Amino acid sequence: MSNPSKPLVSVYLPTHNRSKSLERAIQSVFNQTWKPIELIVVDDGSDDQTHDLLSKLQKSHPFRIIRNTVPAGASASRNTAIQLANGEFVAGLDDDDYWTSHRIEWMMQEFRDGLSAVCSNDKMDYGDKEIVWKKKRTITLQDLLYYNRVGNQVLTKKEYILGVGGYDESLPSAQDYDLWIRLVQEYGPIKNIPKTLQVVSMRENQHRITTSAGKMEGYRACFEKHRNKMNSLQIRYQFYRMKLASGEKVSWIELFKSVPSGLLIKEITRKLFL
Repeated sequence: MSNPSKPLVSVYLPTHNRSKSLERAIQSVFNQTWKPIELIVVDDGSDDQTHDLLSKLQKSHPFRIIRNTVPAGASASRNTAIQLANGEFVAGLDDDDYWTSHRIEWMMQEFRDGLSAVCSNDKMDYGDKEIVWKKKRTITLQDLLYYNRVGNQVLTKKEYILGVGGYDESLPSAQDYDLWIRLVQEYGPIKNIPKTLQVVSMRENQHRITTSAGKMEGYRACFEKHRNKMNSLQIRYQFYRMKLASGEKVSWIELFKSVPSGLLIKEITRKLFL
């Protein structure tokens, strides 16, 4: 039952041809302890069983469905849902990920004026192993200019996302990273809750050693978009990460020249074991 004294949270969930995992994602929204919640699913031109699944689920759970007859992309689909959201707060979810039942409740309890958003630790599911990504408690602009320390989803105010122009639909990837930078620059740091409240599926990437050309194009475009905000060490580290993602080998000398002291253990571990 909805609680009119609590702010409405709108969840935006774009999907394209992932009917096998979509039901789990949607169910995790229905299972949230926070009420009221509005779910907006954007079916981005799916041609699998997504339409039938959404129609079936809608019979037992009220939520909104928007259908793109031609795929518009995840960023455009997210922007559409956010524009139509009725909630004061919005939170995103990918169609192959899912939440623990207290995620929204914990995030709403932690949101404060002076913060641009709230995130949480994530469990990264690789299929054959699971790793918990423990993030920094407070993530500032300077933190983000090294790399995306937030992940793929946050809870924030609708007016904040609209205030910075939403997701950049011109970027082929790294749209979330780009948005977090703009949010933090405009509205303040992002607070991380030191609890694992989201499971992120990495199964499609578990056997991929390098990042795809399309994703690299997006990362480079995001880097160039925000390069003027970065200091020399942040720029060196960005180039180092892009080189790694492209599959190029980096020497130990290059590692120590490019990686800031606070990230050395992370990068040494990556080089030795990943």
